[in-house]
Amino acid sequence: MELLFIGFVIFCVWAYVSDKQEEKRKREAAEAEAARVARFGDPAQVGGELAWMTRQGDPQRMREVVAYLPAWPVRDPLLHTAEWLAALTANAGVAEAAGVHKDITDRVRATVEAAIAELSALAVKQVSLVRLFGPDWQALDAEIRRRLETQTGQLGLVCSAASSLRHSLGVAVMEQRVNGGGVPAVEQDLHALADAIHQLSQGNDQRFRGERG
Repeated sequence: MELLFIGFVIFCVWAYVSDKQEEKRKREAAEAEAARVARFGDPAQVGGELAWMTRQGDPQRMREVVAYLPAWPVRDPLLHTAEWLAALTANAGVAEAAGVHKDITDRVRATVEAAIAELSALAVKQVSLVRLFGPDWQALDAEIRRRLETQTGQLGLVCSAASSLRHSLGVAVMEQRVNGGGVPAVEQDLHALADAIHQLSQGNDQRFRGERG
């Protein structure tokens, strides 16, 4: 009987300690999530983290960051572009290891870095607009929606140019192995990517002027 009583007391103490530990775990998780949500409400934090994760080539974390952006038409293309840029950075490393001249791969990396800067600026813009007008797409002025839609199309151009550049890097790898020849396709696609980034940059630099009826 005494052993049963001792066992019951031990069980009660264990259950109490387990409950307290679970409560602490839940509280800490809730506090961490609240801090994360608050952090991603800061435009600069979102832009900086998206840029960092794109450079690191971490698709899971990139998706997590982009998920905090408003569900506007530009969000998915922005993520798709970030994924392409992350892949292109890795492609440059592969091409360089295969014999493509470092001057070329360094230019690829520099061009990708310029694109990442524009993606970051676009993410900052979206979070700032949410703080101004809320997350409802229709709550934005028509002019603001139009410009964001234009930038959605510009993101498509960046992705298309990045895809072509990856292909031409593959061709450059073959040319380096066969005869060490030049890589005009890479040059052409680098220029195309730079032009697409420039268009996106112009959109980021434009000041929004809400339509007033």
